[in-house]
Amino acid sequence: MNEQVKIDEVVKRDQTYARLDPPPQVSPTDSIRTKGILHFTIGVRDHVAAAKFYAEVLGCKHLRSNSRYSFMECHGDYFVLAKMPDHVNPNKPGEDAHHHAFMVDSDEFDRAMAILMARGIEIIKYSDENHRSFPGRHAYFHDADGNALEIIYLYEDDEKR
Repeated sequence: MNEQVKIDEVVKRDQTYARLDPPPQVSPTDSIRTKGILHFTIGVRDHVAAAKFYAEVLGCKHLRSNSRYSFMECHGDYFVLAKMPDHVNPNKPGEDAHHHAFMVDSDEFDRAMAILMARGIEIIKYSDENHRSFPGRHAYFHDADGNALEIIYLYEDDEKR
């Protein structure tokens, strides 16, 4: 992302949902059958500067930006950086409870750690034990806006638990 970033215009439309007639029959206990996640959004003060960080540090692809959002891609998954001038970090300094995790391969994990250290990015937590839901090697750090990020190598079935 060393090139000049083109900022697209935001076009706002207020649309009204056109309900099917007759509407589908559902009950209050029915669940929506989702099939995946398209993207998640991370609040930042400067979405263009943040896009550069996520591209240069995490190797994500910057797709495009408008005056409010930068659209990013990470190996077939997507996220959006939202410009929020009054952005408030959801964590206290050094905490990682609210975070966004990016997966890496086994041989990339130590290289990623070396890159973070070479860039002077503080590792706020590392762990590789006692993860029941996502066993693996976990490293947590913050972006420039204080958002906690994680890189993780998920263990294979026969690896260390």
